[in-house]
Amino acid sequence: MIIAAGKITDVQALTLPSDRQRSAEISQQAGPLLHDEVVQAQSAQIDILSGATFTSDSYAQSVQSALDQAHL
Repeated sequence: MIIAAGKITDVQALTLPSDRQRSAEISQQAGPLLHDEVVQAQSAQIDILSGATFTSDSYAQSVQSALDQAHL
């Protein structure tokens, strides 16, 4: 996560589910959408993507953990 001037400017997922073909397809579509959700919301409080609930929840938890570590 990149934070500049107190704002989230970028989020990079270290890993997204890819253990099965369907998981990889979902991650490929969901990753950019979740990135945009976080940057727009400026928090981990993002909308869950239909069909990617597990990925969305995990992404939000990871973002919140990064924000907690950054004391934001």
